[in-house]
Amino acid sequence: MDIRGIMLFLHLIGLALWFGVTLSIALFAVRANQTGDRTIIAFAYRASHRLLRGPGLLGMLLTTIAGFGLAGMGGYGVFRLTPHWQFQMQVLGLIAFALAVAVQIPNSGRLVRAAEATANAGKESASFLKFRKTNAIVGSINGVLILIVTLLGALRPF
Repeated sequence: MDIRGIMLFLHLIGLALWFGVTLSIALFAVRANQTGDRTIIAFAYRASHRLLRGPGLLGMLLTTIAGFGLAGMGGYGVFRLTPHWQFQMQVLGLIAFALAVAVQIPNSGRLVRAAEATANAGKESASFLKFRKTNAIVGSINGVLILIVTLLGALRPF
């Protein structure tokens, strides 16, 4: 196996982790909120935060670093307009990465604290509702971006 094969493997493993964590935390949140039990909701958001900081962040880093390594090795270069699919993957992937690191992960920590305070108080606070809404919006945007990037890579011309 050559270095390009290793980079491609790491890129795909990272993408699977990133997309898997993003999808899992969305499903956790929906299912927990359906129960209406504040302790279950707090647990789901705590688990989601840990998944984002652990395997999710690892997946983001592997995908991004290995992706740029592949771009450099493939002779295409980084942020060159041709081929278009690769340029779009790089731009959208970096937007998703920046959104996750700058907004989604810090917000999930604040959401955990607000959810635990809500569970202890027995009523939903305004901060909990704000953080939950931000979490849902950013998570959805990130999920769509990752899906688009995956489709660009899978449907690229050979």
